[in-house]
Parts: sequence; C-alpha cells; structure tokens
Amino acid sequence: MPRQLQKASLFMLCLLLLAGCTSPHFLKLLPSTKKALEANRLFSYQYARMQQMTAQELALYCPDLLNLPDESANKSLLQLSCAQLWLSSALLSGEQLQQATQLYNQSLTQFLHTMLPKQKYRHPALRIELEPVKDETGLVFDDYMLASKFQAVRTHHQRAADSGLGVSLVAARENTGKGQDTLYPPEGIFRAVTVSLKQLKFSKDLQIQLTLQGHLMHHAADLNFASASYPLLYDAASSYLWLMQQAKLADLELPGLFNAELADSKLGIYSVTPLHKDKQPLLLIHGLNSSPLIWYELTMAVLQDEQLKQRYQIWHAFYPSGPPPFYNSMRLRKKLDELHSMLKAGGGGRQLDAMVVVGHSMGGVISKTLVQNTGYVLWDLSFTERPEQLGAVKQELDKIKDIFIFNARPYIDKVVFIDTPHGGSESSESVLAGIASWFINLPKNFTTLIRDFILKLGPDKVTLPMREYLNDGGGPHSVQVLSPRHPLLQGLNKLEYQRPVYSIIGSNGPLSCTDEKSCSQISDGVVPFFSAHQNKAVQEIIVPSRHNSYQSPPALEFLLHLLRQPAGEAKVVGNTVE
Repeated sequence: MPRQLQKASLFMLCLLLLAGCTSPHFLKLLPSTKKALEANRLFSYQYARMQQMTAQELALYCPDLLNLPDESANKSLLQLSCAQLWLSSALLSGEQLQQATQLYNQSLTQFLHTMLPKQKYRHPALRIELEPVKDETGLVFDDYMLASKFQAVRTHHQRAADSGLGVSLVAARENTGKGQDTLYPPEGIFRAVTVSLKQLKFSKDLQIQLTLQGHLMHHAADLNFASASYPLLYDAASSYLWLMQQAKLADLELPGLFNAELADSKLGIYSVTPLHKDKQPLLLIHGLNSSPLIWYELTMAVLQDEQLKQRYQIWHAFYPSGPPPFYNSMRLRKKLDELHSMLKAGGGGRQLDAMVVVGHSMGGVISKTLVQNTGYVLWDLSFTERPEQLGAVKQELDKIKDIFIFNARPYIDKVVFIDTPHGGSESSESVLAGIASWFINLPKNFTTLIRDFILKLGPDKVTLPMREYLNDGGGPHSVQVLSPRHPLLQGLNKLEYQRPVYSIIGSNGPLSCTDEKSCSQISDGVVPFFSAHQNKAVQEIIVPSRHNSYQSPPALEFLLHLLRQPAGEAKVVGNTVE
C-alpha cells in the first residue's frame, strides 16, 4: 500500500473510532439534537474525503466499514455513502462486488427500519423520504413492508440467498375494482419494489437529507451507477406471501359448491404477478370445492426460481364449483380470450401464445376444453337436432352453444392434468355425494338459461342419455357431471388433444404398476388410476397423494422441470418420478 494512502486510511479510521466513542448513533433517536448535528458535521468531512478517493482507495477503505462497532456515529451513513461511491467508481466483480453489495444493502435496510411504515422520517439531524412509487397503471402505493418481514413464513421452500443491490419491499394498495384492477385479486394489488439511494445531501443547518427511490420490479432490472451497471435485488415471492395473508378465497370454497350464487360474481382469471406482454402465462385451475389457495406451493416454487420468475406470469382461475364443468369452462374460456386479446393488442409478443395450463381434479376437465375441438360430438350427445335447425330458440342458442361446441385455443402450449377424473369418479355416485347433492344450489344465471332453452326446445329433442341431467328444469350440477356414466364426460374423453398434455396421477398406495390388475389397485382415494390415466400423454407419472398431488414434492419437481423446457417442445422431462 502506498505510504500516502496508508496515512489517509489511518486518519479516517481514527476519526471513525473517535466518533464512535464520543457520539451515539443517530438512528437511536438522540435526545440531544446538538450531538447529532456534531456527528453530522464530522460525517460531512468524511464524506468529502471519500468523494476525493480513487477507485483503488475506496476498494481498500470501504470494506473496513463493515467492521465498525454498532455505537459508531452515523455508521449507516458512512457505509451507505462509501458503498455508493465505490460502486460508481468502477465496474466491480467478485469479492469486491459482494462486499460493496453487503455494505450498501445492510446500511440502507437500517434507514428503512427507521422510516417504515411511513414513507417519510423527520428529525432535526436527519430527513429520509421515499419517493412515491406508482404501479404499472400509474396508481400510487399507500402501504409498504420490508420483504424480510416475511422470512418467518417461508417454511415450504429452500430460499436461495438474496443477490443484487437494493432492499426489497412489498408495496400494496387497494383494488379499485375498475379497469385492469379487475384482473388482479380483489384483496389488493401487491408488488415487489426494490429501494435504492437516489440522493444524499446536506442542508445549510447540517441536516442530512436522504432521498430513496423505489423501483417497481416486474423482472430483474439494471441499477446504474455512473459507468457501472449492477442487477437489482428482485424478490417476487414476498408480494405473493402478503397477498396470501390477506386472501379470503377459503371463505368461498364451500359457497362455491353449495351456494354458487354467493361466489358467482368472483369467477375470473386473476393475475398474482404483474400482467406482462412479454412473459409466458402459467394458468392454474383448481378443482371441486376448492380455490386458488391450493396453488401456494407451486406459485412459491416458481417465484423463488430465478429462471422461472423471469419467464412466467402466474394466473389463477377461480370459479364456483357447483355448476357443471362444461358451463364453467365456457365462461373461463371467454375470460381467457379477453385477457389474451387485451395483452396482444397492447403489443404482446410470442410468449403470450405459449401458455402453460395446469388443472387439478375437475380443473383438469376444464383444462381439457382448452386443447380440444369438439365439432358436433358433445352437441349430438345432448340434442337430436343441430344448432342450425333450431331457429326458434336463437336467443338462448347464442348463449348456450359454446357450452357444447368449442375449439382448442391457439395460444396454449401444453396442459398438465393433476388427479383428473377423465373417466369420472365413483365417488360422485356414493351415498355421501347423493346427500351433498341435495344441498347444491346452482346460480340463477345458469338454471334460468337451461330452463328457458329446454322449455322452448322441447324435452323430446334432448337425447335419452342426457334427459336425466337436462330435463329436471335446472340443469345438472358438478357432482352429477363427474359420474362415470355422464355422456359428455365420456365424449370429451374420446376427443383428440391439439396440444401436448402431461399427466400426474396420485396414489395412496403403490407408485407403479405393470398390468391391468396391478394398475387397478392404484387410487388417490377419489380418482382411480384408469380414470386419471391418459394414453395420449407425452409423459405420465404416479406420485404419493390423497387427491392432493398439487403439493406432492415429486409432482412439484416434475412441474418445475417441465416449466423449464423451451416452449413448443413436447418431451419427456427427466426420469419418470415414482
């Protein structure tokens, strides 16, 4: 080390130690403003000296600040300002970048602890202000929380060490229920925000003024320090965790089945990450008597994977599960078409045409309708005359035809079925299911549509196999449709897939089979093997499950491997998980 640099470093270290002995840390809210301003005056000299240092000098000086005693005056200011200057002085890499990042993030966190939950902090010796952060629609967030507050609930996944500059916050605001907000969960809009230091300056009376800037993190961005560029810290998972703490969807699971009228207005496709025109959608569809809360494990796994969180936007479908899946499928397809068209009209790229769909149980049946062309197959199973022959019921026909006649959506890349009763479930015909059926009340918009259509059409034009489902005046409910005897479920099961499909089968016993007899012993307690089995699947695996494979570790591992594959490719991903 040059002698001149040694002297300068020794001088600065003495000043720091002297400050540590004579002036308490200003973040402890000093009772004495005079002492705090004295500490600020000393810091102003230190800051001026650091501004004169070369990159080489800063590289020797700044790391020592990590070892300052906690009682050092303006410790966090020294660390933050030195790190800022060091990062600006040269393009750092390796150990130096790691040290500078630690110094920067550690000190900035202290200021945020002092300021939050408010966005401003005022003291005669210190002023901290976080500039208002706007979301992608231009609305300002009104609530912030340190992402580190959510560490305690991260128990389901091994979280990689944070990397990148800045401090992660979760920003939140109320859902207005208007415009693009209707495409986000009603509990609120939650976003990952990364905070950096925008400006440090001194007022005439020696007050230190810090201006902080929040970066809305749709994906990893660059933070520019003069000629150098470094990636920002991007914690996408914490915003989802805050959403889960506020989620009220569990309250809609039973009403969705037994009193769908109460939950019917909530039907929709909700994005739990910011809508993005250049990210692949990952659409997750829950099953009977369920809600998007089942997707917690998979959503967290994607958001904690550096590659996947950059690539996918996550959409959760919600629907009341009392009405039959074919009716809910029709409504969800329309919602999905509208969302896809909106993003494409906004300049969306080819990634939007590579949607991955994952459906659990009855949600898997709904998923099938996104990748199949029915022609007149389902219609002919239900009615004795084709739509073009039914002019007398044209008004109702326009509303009901899409339930029975639909085409594969061209923007779907692949579909994954989880515990899906393609061939129905005997559970739907059990005594318990029969009792439950008495308590299922269907929404009026569905029962009125079916009743008016059949009344004008004439009961004699309903096929014999479908009369027990359509001629009772209100239409079938979901439990009836999941019967192995239901004509439409069996008709759908015979249609070709227009996109690659994958299948995950749950088992509460054996995890493999070699012939019909051994395979018939496999069931998850609700769906037997031969109902879930798909000969046409690119790959099919069996995992330990009691009809909850969405949280099975082998199933999650399989899904993550599949999501990492390039779009447009149908291939076996790794070895079959058993």
